[in-house]
Amino acid sequence: MAETKEMSREEGLKMYQAYVERIVSDLNACKKVGCYYIKEAGPGIYRIFNNGVHMDLIVGEERALLFDTGHGFGDLHEAVRAVTDLPLYVVNSHGHLDHACGNCWFEEEVYIHPKDMELCRQHNSPQGRKDGIGMAEESAGRFPGIETLPADFDAERYLQMGCGNLVPVEEGHVFDLGGRTLRVVELPGHTKGSIGLLCPEEKLLYVGDAINSGLWLFLEESEPLSVYRETLEKANGIDFERIVMAHDFEMRPKAVLQDYMDVARHLDFEKGFPFSSPFCKGEDVRQCMRPGQTMADFLSPGFASIVIGRKQLD
Repeated sequence: MAETKEMSREEGLKMYQAYVERIVSDLNACKKVGCYYIKEAGPGIYRIFNNGVHMDLIVGEERALLFDTGHGFGDLHEAVRAVTDLPLYVVNSHGHLDHACGNCWFEEEVYIHPKDMELCRQHNSPQGRKDGIGMAEESAGRFPGIETLPADFDAERYLQMGCGNLVPVEEGHVFDLGGRTLRVVELPGHTKGSIGLLCPEEKLLYVGDAINSGLWLFLEESEPLSVYRETLEKANGIDFERIVMAHDFEMRPKAVLQDYMDVARHLDFEKGFPFSSPFCKGEDVRQCMRPGQTMADFLSPGFASIVIGRKQLD
């Protein structure tokens, strides 16, 4: 592993400010529909952004597929139809509120792994949706000038909108869009029912939250670290070139898996940094990084961490 240079707090803040300014500039250049920002990442490949998370729209010759539905604060159906009027598949990467609370905007069936169905129902409950609104209010201003809640947002209506028409989907199921296919890959760890979609024609692997540089592995629904290691090994054995993560603004080369595998293999919980979140529920949770890294490196190439609870250790 290459040596990492620890930067000062001032350098870290300066880098983060430049990052925010670039993201805001990129989003303002996107097509905007309601509170959603739509970027064409390639021919027929779209990323739809709202409140820190991306939904991915893949358009084929005969059908389209929406991977994740975000918080659903605004009319996501309208945003999708501003791009394509083709028949639509809707798929959830997992059941968390920032990936599945927009299900309610669609009459179509919503495919989700059976192990995450109950989680999805919980996060789409009035309390789950209330938590989502709180998250949005806390993150307001993170990207100055970027809309999170629409001007006409009706909180009372939003709390009662439900989880959509859930149907089960498992490993190996293929969605044929015409000229493009997307195959379901089970990627447990972050949640028990986390899935990805492999598009072999574009050499893309969509993973939702199942794999990323700051993976959360401390939730009640999270699997042990050993399961996440197996998921990384599995992904590494798949033929693709770029990985698409829900909370990352860029598609990354497959090589980033080596960084994520490094921290998963050599995780030292005792050297991890204390992590605080309402979701910790009093548990001992720490953010563990690759040797030589701190949070000041989180925008640097090669950064990788796992936020893990003691009970998820092997």
